[in-house]
Amino acid sequence: MKLNKKYCALIDSDNGYDNQLLADCCENIADEFAIGFNDWVNVNAYKFSTKITTQELLEIYKKEKGL
Repeated sequence: MKLNKKYCALIDSDNGYDNQLLADCCENIADEFAIGFNDWVNVNAYKFSTKITTQELLEIYKKEKGL
């Protein structure tokens, strides 16, 4: 699921979250994404040119993961 959809689902749900709990949940989503991207880079970066930027790697990761 795309990050923005995860955030929207969290915000749109009528779950009575207070701002701090909502911020904590958003932070968890971002942390999961960052860890997933880092793990993917560690496994897959060798496949790409050394001239590829982090932004390009991120776009490839998001496309492969459907994010």
